[in-house]
Order: sequence, then structure tokens, then C-alpha cells
Amino acid sequence: MLRKIAGIAAVGGVAVFGIGSIDNTTRDEQGTIVESGELGAFVTQVGDCFFEIPQNAQGVSTVPGVPCVEAHHWQVVHKENISLDEYSQASVSALAEQVCDRALEELASKLSYDKQLEYQNAKTPGLLPTEESWAKGDRMVDCLVGSESELYFSSILN
Repeated sequence: MLRKIAGIAAVGGVAVFGIGSIDNTTRDEQGTIVESGELGAFVTQVGDCFFEIPQNAQGVSTVPGVPCVEAHHWQVVHKENISLDEYSQASVSALAEQVCDRALEELASKLSYDKQLEYQNAKTPGLLPTEESWAKGDRMVDCLVGSESELYFSSILN
């Protein structure tokens, strides 16, 4: 069903809040992306789909947000703030893994047989705060479902 990448992929937040806060997608009244556009790592919403996870030396700043009915690799299935006394990559990754495992177990228990087949090879990485974004108050973990190599044409949440 849903397979976790060894540990959780710490593909990170971003140190520059301005870039990570843009949303050039078009959304309907429910907040669903209906037109593609650049989507900042700090403004993703549960249900958002995107094509790839581009990374730079500091982490992820933006992703190409797309409607879930269009070809995409990844979808945000859960978001949650984590709390730790101080940043350490190992601690953030471990806590994020617990958060995402719990959310993904609940999601997997609700999937239809067709969705289980469609997403049987999916991975479950997360977008995590970097040390730089943590220092600026970022505590958000985005739990993702998808694949770098497979394309999906529907939301796993529907």
C-alpha cells in the first residue's frame, strides 16, 4: 500500500520566508488548486498536488502546484506543527516520521480498493523545517504521498 521511504525524506523548508509564502496558483472557493502555478513551501494546503520537489542548497522554497486531475507526482495529505525545545535534524525527522506515520495509517484505513491499487507503490516523504526556517519560527511538517517516477491523475483524498 503506502510505503515509507527509509526514514522520512527531510526535503526541508526554506530559509527565505518571502519566496516560500507565494501562491501563484488559482484556487476555487474550497481552496482546491484549479490552475497551475508556483506554490511556496510555507503555503501548501492539505490536498495540494504538485509535479516535483525541486531543491536547492537550502531546501525547498517553491513547488509547481497543479490541479490533482492533472499529472502530478506528490500530494500533501497532512500538515501539523511539531514542538521541540530546540532544532536538531535527527529530532525533527524522528518527530515528523511519527506525525506522518499516524496520519498515513488513518488515511490508508479509509482508502477504497481502487485507490489502494492506484497508490500501491507510493512513497511517503515529508517537507520538514530546516535549521534556518526553524530559527524563523517554522514548525510545520507536510506529509506527502506520491512517487518521483509514477504519475497520478487524481487525489488520494477523494
